[in-house]
Amino acid sequence: MEAERKAIELFGPAKTIAAQFAATSLLKRSRSVGPIVLLIVLGVFAAMKARVAWYAATGWTASEPARFQDIGVIAYAFDRYAFYLALIAGLCAWVYASRMPSGALDKTRLQRSFMLSAAAGAALIGSVLADIVLTALRLSGVGWSTSHLIPIASVGIEVALVVVLVASVHAVTSLVATATLRFDL
Repeated sequence: MEAERKAIELFGPAKTIAAQFAATSLLKRSRSVGPIVLLIVLGVFAAMKARVAWYAATGWTASEPARFQDIGVIAYAFDRYAFYLALIAGLCAWVYASRMPSGALDKTRLQRSFMLSAAAGAALIGSVLADIVLTALRLSGVGWSTSHLIPIASVGIEVALVVVLVASVHAVTSLVATATLRFDL
C-alpha cells in the first residue's frame, strides 16, 4: 500500500495517467487517418483510369440508348466534380490532421479533421455511385461477355476502397468518442 500511495504522489492517479496515454494515442491515430483518406482517393482514381484505359484499348464505345444520354452526361459531370471535391477534402484532412499540435488534445480541431475526412468520404461515395451508373449505362447496350469483367472489377475495387475509408474513419471516431466519455478528454 505504501508503494501505491507513493506512486500516486509521484505520478498522479491511474485514471489521469491513462487519460494522458489515451490523448496521445488518439492524436496519433487521428493523424494516420489523413494519409489513409488521400491514398484511398488516389486508389479510386487509379481504378477509374484503369477502366477508362480498358475502354480505350478495346475500342469500347458508349452504347447507352438515346433516352439515357442525358443521364450519362449528368452522371459524368457529377462524377468529375464529386471526385475533385473528395480529392480536395482529402488533402485538407491530411494537412489539417498533420498540423494538429502534439500537446493537449483539442477536441474541436479533432472534430474538424474528422469532418474533412467524412466530407472526402461522402464525396467519394458520390463519385463511385456515379461510376456505377456510368458503367451500367456503358454495359447495358451490349450482350454479356467476359470483357465485362474488367469494368465490373474496377468498380468493385472502388467500392471496396470506399468501404475501407468509411471503416477507418468510423473506427477512429468511435475510439475518440469512447475515450472522451471514459476519460473526460
